[in-house]
Amino acid sequence: MQSTQSSRSHLFFYLLLLTTFFIFVEISFFIHSSGFYLEDFKLVSDHLKIPIHKIFPSLAYFLFVQLMLHLLFTMFIWSMASLTSIAVRNSSQKTEKLGLILWIIGIITVLLANQYFYPDSKFALLISSLLPQKIANIALIAMLIILGIAVLFSIAGLMIILMQRKKIVVCGLICVSIAMIGYIQHARVPITIVAANAATSARPNIILIGVDSLRPDFLGYFGDNQRTPAMDDFLNHAAVFSEALTPLARTYPSWVSILTGVYPKKDAVRFNLSESIHFNLKETLPAILRQHGYKTIFATDETRFSNIDQHFGFDKVVTPPIGFNDFLIGTLNDFPFSNLLVNTPLGRYLFPFSYGNRPAFVTYNPDSFLNLLRPVLSEPRHQPLFMAVHFCLPHYPYLWAGRPSNTSSFHNYQNAVYRADQQVADFLRIVKQNKLLEKSIVILLSDHGEALELRGDRITESALFMPSVKNLKRIIPRFYPPTFSKERVNQSAGHGTDVLGLSQYHIVLAFRFFGIPGQRVAVMPGIVSLLDIKPTVLNFLGIVSHKGDGTSLSDVIAGKKVAGLEQPDFFIESDFSPEAVRSVHPETRAVMFAGVKFFQINPETTRLTIRKSMVDLILSSKQYADFHGSWVLALYPQTVHQMMPILVNLKSGEWTNDLRTAFAQQAPAREMLSALKRFYGADITFVRNIENVRLTMSFP
Repeated sequence: MQSTQSSRSHLFFYLLLLTTFFIFVEISFFIHSSGFYLEDFKLVSDHLKIPIHKIFPSLAYFLFVQLMLHLLFTMFIWSMASLTSIAVRNSSQKTEKLGLILWIIGIITVLLANQYFYPDSKFALLISSLLPQKIANIALIAMLIILGIAVLFSIAGLMIILMQRKKIVVCGLICVSIAMIGYIQHARVPITIVAANAATSARPNIILIGVDSLRPDFLGYFGDNQRTPAMDDFLNHAAVFSEALTPLARTYPSWVSILTGVYPKKDAVRFNLSESIHFNLKETLPAILRQHGYKTIFATDETRFSNIDQHFGFDKVVTPPIGFNDFLIGTLNDFPFSNLLVNTPLGRYLFPFSYGNRPAFVTYNPDSFLNLLRPVLSEPRHQPLFMAVHFCLPHYPYLWAGRPSNTSSFHNYQNAVYRADQQVADFLRIVKQNKLLEKSIVILLSDHGEALELRGDRITESALFMPSVKNLKRIIPRFYPPTFSKERVNQSAGHGTDVLGLSQYHIVLAFRFFGIPGQRVAVMPGIVSLLDIKPTVLNFLGIVSHKGDGTSLSDVIAGKKVAGLEQPDFFIESDFSPEAVRSVHPETRAVMFAGVKFFQINPETTRLTIRKSMVDLILSSKQYADFHGSWVLALYPQTVHQMMPILVNLKSGEWTNDLRTAFAQQAPAREMLSALKRFYGADITFVRNIENVRLTMSFP
């Protein structure tokens, strides 16, 4: 007996040594496969001045959890070997051999399972380079069978021990029974409370469903070959605005525009992670609704570049943790043991920077974000609800857990849109189960679209170019500096990078009433925007508020006004777009190094924001455009002090970069230039080729 106990003691020590060696192998492989992760991190930290005292606790916790998982694995293998040996009465030497064999089988199983569930994991690439997918799957099944048999023998060994200690077994069963009864009683409470609906026809629930980077032409409703049943069904019963636009095709500025009804130019949120907020937070849509008795909730699965929180008027936010640790730990967390746990109920608490976090795409499970919403939506309600939820799955890199990378960005994006459609369907199902659709206004929207370098992603076809008299060779102008020449004139990529890439600025916008009369089902043309959501909602509720830049669409939705709305000028602008992001395949390190000097970390909150010293440089790189009837006039900076005009007829597709041509004289170019100058002021610098156009305001 003493010999057997000594053998188990030695076995645990041997297994601990093997696991320690495996940890070093994991770290070495991670660093090697992460593009010199530590060197990159050092460079970033030098620029950002990371407050270590704020970052370290979460990082230390993450490392501690990783070590504990490896230790638990060691204890599990040791217990299995020890209990199996009791069942089959192994000798001490055979127990040690069995333990070592089970450890090897366990590690192989973990690596194979990681490769199966997370094909984009760095460690999955290691397995796929050694074994074809089919062979790896067969090997995984074989390993699981072997471990299953070992578990059965372990249970037999455990039963032998328990039979020798009957009193302990009886006490244990009593404790387990009491715990289960308590849990069942606790679990029953929310089910009986959640039945009532606090909304009425006069004060309905207001639910905003946002889908990131969703371009309308990838929905079946708008003619795409791929069916998107949930959103198609929603749109088939909604008031749909087919020509809706966003004023700035980036998530944070777009959502601020939704909540404030104000142009980015006026609220100073003109790029992601903007620090300056020049508007009254008491005048946001959720803040106003909260003053009128609504409970307000915001939920999203991405906060790295869009830091919307309670300050905007929300009682509760359901998001990944905001701050630098989201970038650091969310990226760092790609190890086999943690990957297999991250999407479990336990993983929600062990890995808060990865669970339900879209940017951690290697392990992101779309259902995990919905799991975060379920308890919030089932809470007892005594007030009508305003909820804004934003699904970010169609955002680059268009990948998620279980979805291996495809060489085609088009197909990856298409699949992401289809999977996001399933998320919307599941969300609506949860909302309906909690009786939140009985009296509600639901708004389906996208914060911006996405350009995929498809033909027509920029509305400037080379065959429709109208040159000046001096341009006899019909030389097509460059939209960007000469260093970037991969895109054709009718292509653009990403979002917020090109004001004439209308696939970036064209959005989904539809209103649907549930249990409330007064909404017509129709497709309504005419330029509307995200700015119109706030005044429309307030108008339906009969709430008078400070006027912003948006226009209420309530009369059009209710059928009181048949014709589309006429807005004389609608302004859009681009975000900062260095060459590294103007691509369907942005290289991560290049993007990071291009942008790191623009950011700073708040030493108290650890949130990333744009440096004030860089704001002027970013603004000088922006493009601007004005939509006026069937015309759009865009201004592209060529140098810090000079901009190139591009005038496009939206009906014919004809365009020019010379406002002195006969074609340009047909357009209201003078009014559009003057409107741009009045609105953007000093941001508009000298514009070329406009000598024959008299402006009401001079340019500097």
